[in-house]
Amino acid sequence: MNRQPLKGLLLFSMFSAKGHILMAFSISLMGAIFSLIFGTTPMFSFIAITFFSTFSLISNASEMKMDGTKWAKFQLSMPVKRRDTITARYIFYILLTIVALIMTGIVESLAHLFAYLNIISYGTFSLGGIGPIKTLLDAMAMTPIQISYYVLLFSIGSALLSCAIYYPLAYGIFKGKEELTALAVLVGNVLITFGLLWLAHRLDFSLSQTVGLGVIIPILLLILSYFLTVKIYQKIDV
Repeated sequence: MNRQPLKGLLLFSMFSAKGHILMAFSISLMGAIFSLIFGTTPMFSFIAITFFSTFSLISNASEMKMDGTKWAKFQLSMPVKRRDTITARYIFYILLTIVALIMTGIVESLAHLFAYLNIISYGTFSLGGIGPIKTLLDAMAMTPIQISYYVLLFSIGSALLSCAIYYPLAYGIFKGKEELTALAVLVGNVLITFGLLWLAHRLDFSLSQTVGLGVIIPILLLILSYFLTVKIYQKIDV
């Protein structure tokens, strides 16, 4: 199977999104420095994944505006399947999420190394404004490593959920309406998350089971979203 068109679409997405990628990296880097200084690195994965996933959607929204221009007509004249166009968008999103995960791993490793060298105190939440969060987590008897683990899983689930909601709407009923799509993603993410929390409560799930549900369901929704978006895009006229 020839994957050259798909690679070309991915390279195009990366090239057109380089400004957004740089911005996400810069903000995440500042967040990393802040986290290392104040010992809040267990929460860093949320910062990195949120910004990389958000700027990925912003970049794709900008690229999708060209779907009604000569670029779209030229793209359809190339030996590129419409499925490949959608596949490239989903892969691009996942790749940026992986970049955020790698960055999280580096920051966490540095935090443990600095804590071992007594340079910083890992997971102390020493910044005053985060004190109430630490009190809550202490009451739940969670260690900093457990906090990192749960926050990481929650962040991944939230990012995948945003992607699962975004593309069917962006190519469907909200096509060409980026602001409404962004609002729908935010509202949908919140509603589904609270729905999963309610379901976990009704089923008397533990914290680990609840977080696991918050990852498994978004993965399933992402897969469903991909096939739905492919079906929608194949029916779109330029």
